[in-house]
Amino acid sequence: MVTAPPRILVAAPASGQGKTTVATGLMAALRQRGLTVSGHKVGPDYIDPSYHELATGRRGRNLDPFLQGEQRIVPLLLHGATVGTPADVAVIEGVMGLLDGAVGRAGFASTAHVARLTRTPVLLVVDVSGTSRSIAALVHGFATFDPQLTVAGVILNKVGSATHEAEIREALVSTGVPVLGALRRDAALDTPSRHLGLVPVAERAAAARRTVDALAAHVAAGVDLDAVLAVARRAPALTGPAWDPVAELGGFTADATVAVASGAAFTFRYAETDELLSAAGLRLATVDPLRDEALPADCAGLYLGGGFPEVYAADLSANQPMRAAVAAGAAAGLPVVAECAGLLYLARELDGAPMTGVLDATARMTDRLVLGYREARAVTAGVLTDADDLVTGHEFHRTRVDPVGEPAHAWRFRPRPSVAHGTTSHAVDGFVTGSDGSVHASYLHVHWAGHPRLAARFAAAAHRHRTGTSIPVPRHPLEDTVVPVPTSDVPASTPDAPATGRVTLVGAGPGDPDLMTRRGLDRLAEADVVVADRLVPHALLRELRTGVRVIDVSKVPRGAFVPQERINEILVEEARAGHQVVRLKGGDSFVFGRGMEEVQACQAAGVPVEVVPGISSSISVPELAGVPVTHRGLTQGFTVVSAHLPPGDPGSTVDWAGVARANTTIVLLMAVQTLPDVTAALIGHGMDPATPAASIENGGTPAQRVLTGRLDEIAEVAAAHRLRPPAITVIGEVAAFAHTAHPAPAATG
Repeated sequence: MVTAPPRILVAAPASGQGKTTVATGLMAALRQRGLTVSGHKVGPDYIDPSYHELATGRRGRNLDPFLQGEQRIVPLLLHGATVGTPADVAVIEGVMGLLDGAVGRAGFASTAHVARLTRTPVLLVVDVSGTSRSIAALVHGFATFDPQLTVAGVILNKVGSATHEAEIREALVSTGVPVLGALRRDAALDTPSRHLGLVPVAERAAAARRTVDALAAHVAAGVDLDAVLAVARRAPALTGPAWDPVAELGGFTADATVAVASGAAFTFRYAETDELLSAAGLRLATVDPLRDEALPADCAGLYLGGGFPEVYAADLSANQPMRAAVAAGAAAGLPVVAECAGLLYLARELDGAPMTGVLDATARMTDRLVLGYREARAVTAGVLTDADDLVTGHEFHRTRVDPVGEPAHAWRFRPRPSVAHGTTSHAVDGFVTGSDGSVHASYLHVHWAGHPRLAARFAAAAHRHRTGTSIPVPRHPLEDTVVPVPTSDVPASTPDAPATGRVTLVGAGPGDPDLMTRRGLDRLAEADVVVADRLVPHALLRELRTGVRVIDVSKVPRGAFVPQERINEILVEEARAGHQVVRLKGGDSFVFGRGMEEVQACQAAGVPVEVVPGISSSISVPELAGVPVTHRGLTQGFTVVSAHLPPGDPGSTVDWAGVARANTTIVLLMAVQTLPDVTAALIGHGMDPATPAASIENGGTPAQRVLTGRLDEIAEVAAAHRLRPPAITVIGEVAAFAHTAHPAPAATG
């Protein structure tokens, strides 16, 4: 177990406000103070982390819930901040606007999403050029829009004068958000960019070093670094297991040397990709296709990441010995994985310049930017995937590849969430070619930390190429984080389909894996597929047998979700495919878990369905905080209420007057946002304002937190201490039994 260091997240209202300037300058300035700084970037960007690396002296890291899975964000942060020399402070740079995330997913994978997951205070960078007092309204909106976020300070960027700064500072006083810095306009700090963003560090090393030094001086002069550190040190404790590439691979090991493309033309590669490949037993040898003329003598695989080969097309083409070496290796069955830039390099030509010719296709620059997250299913088995494997990834390019004929495609992309958000049909991408699919090339960038089996498959292919022997590849239990993508219009049930499997709804209890029922554990041990919610104990998933697929259908409060109708379809589809399916939910499936809807969907489809009750959080979480929901002499019953909808909402069916008059313990679920309205309604209907109350956050986990107060003050206490879901509030005389110490659950979850 490790603990995250003090941390701050640099965000902005929109792109172009100066996040990278401030974040990079802040990292470098803090490092110049003698602190060890860990740099992180929200989203899939490769370029900003290269500047973070220059500023901190350690690998830049990405945090992306879409690419890596929500469950890995904190472990990856802990890994990046503690690997090698533990950091004194972590600085996270946001992406786009604070609340902007994956299209059509209500802010999923946004900067705000990562701030909530990591419980990191936000430093808002605002470009104030062209405005003054209006900045206060903007900052007020961001500080109050999402109560789960802590906007702890603002930095004014591109201030015009002392008068301009004073006017803005005076207006911001009313927001309660302190100004931690003001940076004047300085055109000398502008960093060169082109069609995909900033020019990477590898292409301008000396100039980039000067830029980072200038940013450090600029930030040190205009930002109160002591105040920033004070905010970072107020970040709540964040303790848990760090991401571990060895554990992610489940003990898998190979033995081979693989070449990894580097140099100015190939700068896009995630740090965790290298760590996974090394953890798999591979020896990594960097090669520069611009300058090196041959692959390593013992090369058993080639990884070609992203970058800017279109900028260096002439020079890549001029290195004919390397082009020939890559072509000869691919022809001899050398395992090759290529993403985006690598795809272009494997084509016959790029903008008329001859490339390696491994793929029967031509590539060219275009004016159209292709950008966005993708959910993809593997179409063709090969070096990287089995057919039907599911991944998340992203595209980012201004090029086009035109195949000759009909190739075997690598991926089929799932349509965007709705017609309004883009394509309504499936699109295919990439190539799988060579002997036994030894070459896998596509535009899709995949973060292998989110799909570690890709690294294992590539390592196994390299091992087989070197030794002629095969080794089995395990499937990680947390690997399948996307909803299955239909691959055809063939009905789920055909005359040749396997016998129908079974769906079992299993309640996982309140969060501690040791509180799972014996029958629930037995059903997990038998499962082929687990369809899991956000609040299930992840330790249970890590203990699944090899080969079990986990499908994440998490619902983020007021954020991303998989529609219930789609969950029903998944259960039926997987069972009809002959699988033993476990639908794993936190608490009990029938206590606000929509379990009966899933039972009815299975029954209507003729799928056998079983229900294994779980320990409801409505009872167990109060117990874990020392609160009995009944107690002789105090209360003869308890009322469990969903407060997802506040009193007075037309959709609410709760009789709040009756609840207030029932003289029983009240247990509120889903009441973090609505707690002020609920407590006001209960008092308005006659409850004693002095009635004891307790709010329990993350019940049954090491992060459990208990807040106490009276009925008339618990909402304010919760807001002051930033109560976050999942949380349960208990109202009644028994709440006085609550203790605020952190219980020690039997397992860490």
